[in-house]
Parts: sequence; structure tokens; C-alpha cells
Amino acid sequence: MPAQVNAATILAECEKIETVWKNNPAFKMSDETLEAFQNRVAQFGTVVKTIAAKDLEMLPLRNERDALAHKLMEICTRARSGMKGFFGPNSDQYEQAGGTRTIARKKPSRKAAVAPTK
Repeated sequence: MPAQVNAATILAECEKIETVWKNNPAFKMSDETLEAFQNRVAQFGTVVKTIAAKDLEMLPLRNERDALAHKLMEICTRARSGMKGFFGPNSDQYEQAGGTRTIARKKPSRKAAVAPTK
């Protein structure tokens, strides 16, 4: 089973199968009938519509969550910068707040010069 379910793709596939199955009533499956298949497709469609409605209900909450997350990340960045200035760039407090101490950083390496081409 795929990791992600694409409802539109599944419904399109089911529609194709249903059309062929209706036009060929001699087709049989041991554990499924056309009517049971149609009922499952209808049930799936109902669930998909319910999920879509719930997604619309959740949209304002997601927008609020995203706005709060953006503001909180901004505050965290400012606080970390303030701690760097207050305690120093090599302090334990700055590292505890998520910063990288100056002495823990790698020294930058020079890149090889590229020879000009003619």
C-alpha cells in the first residue's frame, strides 16, 4: 500500500473499474461483488468529503498556529542574539540557548582558485 493516499487517483481508478465491470457482468471476483465495490467507493467518497470539510474547519487554526510559530521563532532568535551579547559568544548560557560557541566553530577553509579558461 502506498505511503500517501491520493484520493482523486483512487476514485479515478475505481471509476474505470466500475465502468468496465458494469459493461461486463460476466466478470466475477470470489470475494467482491459489483454492488459491494460500488458501496465501498461511495463510502470512500463520503470519507474524502468529510476530511475535506474538516480541513476547511482546521484552516484558521493552522493559520493561527503558523503565525504564532513564526512570531515565537523570531523571539527565540532575538533572545539568543541578546544572550550572545549579554553573556558572550563563548558562554555556556549561549550554547544552552542553542547557539554555537565561537571556539566550537570550524575555521573557514579557502577554496582553490579556479584557473581562467581561454
